[in-house]
Amino acid sequence: MSNVDLSGTLNFLGLGELLQLIGSNGGSGILRIISEHASEPGLIYFSDGRIINGSSPSATGLDAVYALFGWLDGDFEFVQEDVRIEKVINKNRMEIILDGLRMLDDGQIPKLGPPSFDKQMAEASDKSTSFGKEFSYPVIKGPLVDYMYVVGEDEFHDGQKIIQEEKFGTWNWTILEGVVDIVKETRGGPLKILRIGDGTFIGSIDSLAYQSSVRTSTAVASGNVQLGVLDTQRLTSEYTGFSTGFKTLVRSLEKRLREVTEKAVAVYSQKMNIKKLIKGKKLVIRQSSSELRHFFTIEQGEAIVVQHTDIGYLPLAHLTKGDFIGKIPFLDIGHEPIDASVFATQTFKVSRPDTNHLRDEFNQVSLTMKNMIENIATYILVTTRVAYDFQKRSVDKK
Repeated sequence: MSNVDLSGTLNFLGLGELLQLIGSNGGSGILRIISEHASEPGLIYFSDGRIINGSSPSATGLDAVYALFGWLDGDFEFVQEDVRIEKVINKNRMEIILDGLRMLDDGQIPKLGPPSFDKQMAEASDKSTSFGKEFSYPVIKGPLVDYMYVVGEDEFHDGQKIIQEEKFGTWNWTILEGVVDIVKETRGGPLKILRIGDGTFIGSIDSLAYQSSVRTSTAVASGNVQLGVLDTQRLTSEYTGFSTGFKTLVRSLEKRLREVTEKAVAVYSQKMNIKKLIKGKKLVIRQSSSELRHFFTIEQGEAIVVQHTDIGYLPLAHLTKGDFIGKIPFLDIGHEPIDASVFATQTFKVSRPDTNHLRDEFNQVSLTMKNMIENIATYILVTTRVAYDFQKRSVDKK
């Protein structure tokens, strides 16, 4: 293979991290994975950062991609090119990574390689965190940092708090180097929700509209962390220029993240009564409704977003006037309609925004602002999977 744009070994960069790196930078091309333990290479095809197909010696499509998580050592090469192959994979990249790691951890994916994997995982413990049955979540990483929006740098050392839950603050950062734990305070002590790394963001877009805002979680440095201080004045100027509809969408997106985080904590604490939440409410969006391609703004009433899993119903968010439901055409949050249902009160009414206008506005924002918005969507998706794991652990204990 010629004109290789990225190469290395899986011992240095695991498949999950590799898929994040290529995907977060919007790469199109073919990832080739070579192992001395396999008769043929494994291939993963990308289009604009999305995984669209794959092949391995024993499988094709999504099954092949999952199988490659079991290739524990070997070499990889990525070539950027226009990919002309049928798109057969529709799952979000982060969902694929989390599912692949989960299935590998649960023994559903055969391990291909030397028997030193357990040692490798122990040595890599600083790059992931365990929930439930020793399942390792990857560090979430973002795209390359746009230094035009960085006006300074801050350094934090292991264990230092960057922001404190329920304290006021308006600073926004991007992680230049290192890993940060996102933590929620509970009666049982601090509960780790996410681990974020290079290229991701700490803070709130909605804080740009106010002189101060209340932090909804704690961010703690895991090892030494270098942060880039974002240009608040520049971002505020851009934010205030948003249309009312686009501001409403961003605010609802951030509220959705707060909601799913609170629901994850409630599930962990076993203080969630799903029957009470949906009592008296009607089903307005059914999970797996692939024909629904629109999203709506709530004008009246309330709604509950619920995911139907293999171990029961998982509540994800409580929505009210101004929030959205349905499929955002330019963002994937891993909720309705494909991965969750929506139940609403009898007084529920919605309106349908101009999707094309919102998409055009999203495409015109600065790269940093676009990355911040996409970052929120990724946090929602991953936190949803964390909530599921909390639920699964609770069921397994019974």
